[in-house]
Amino acid sequence: MKIFSLLVVKDEADVILHSIQDALRWSDRIIVIDNGSTDGTWELLQQIADKDPRVVLFMRYSGPFHIGLRAKAFHAFRHQMHLGDWWCVRLDADEFYPGDVRSFLQSIPWWCRTVKKKSTDYVITHEDIAEGSLTSNFSTDQPNLHYCLPTHRTERRFMRHSPLLLWLSRWRYPHPWGIVAKQLIPVDHYQYRSPEQMQRRFLNRKQAKADGCGSFSHETGADWQSYLRHRSECEYVEKQNKSN
Repeated sequence: MKIFSLLVVKDEADVILHSIQDALRWSDRIIVIDNGSTDGTWELLQQIADKDPRVVLFMRYSGPFHIGLRAKAFHAFRHQMHLGDWWCVRLDADEFYPGDVRSFLQSIPWWCRTVKKKSTDYVITHEDIAEGSLTSNFSTDQPNLHYCLPTHRTERRFMRHSPLLLWLSRWRYPHPWGIVAKQLIPVDHYQYRSPEQMQRRFLNRKQAKADGCGSFSHETGADWQSYLRHRSECEYVEKQNKSN
């Protein structure tokens, strides 16, 4: 069983080494599209790819983000896939899979074609900022980020390969989806990691919306501080023996 992962990144220098290392635990190939990073992400990706051939730098695209970017990579590599293989149709640089992904996918009934994630969405709180506890170093800060949103988001992440899969550039995912598995794969999601990273995220998404990308409609805040939460509205996650 092969797993090919499709990764689109932009300005993720603070986390990209960690996320790719995590994904290489279970990915046979990580196919990367860089969407115009300016923070050193591309240079880090080149270093990773030079050391590990499983990381393939498919394209560097500096135009406006659009949902069809992963479709390009899918069509370029689908000839290498066979029945029984899986696509991670959306590998995000800020998501970590704490369990055994390969065993999880092998446990999915054969009639199910799609697997959704159940994410623990970590946030930075107003109290974190007030305490000055963040170092802007993800390795240092990750064990100390304990607060997450009280709801757990589900989204498609894995799909079984089939010669019948079609992925048009206007689609977020390939079709047909087929039957969605009842089992949800757990994901630790660190979309907010430091004030500097949150500011870059806010500006990048604001620009993408202005360019008419058709995504990020949920980004309605006035600035990066709109991402902050109060601890009273979050759940606390104990990480004493937890490691990504």
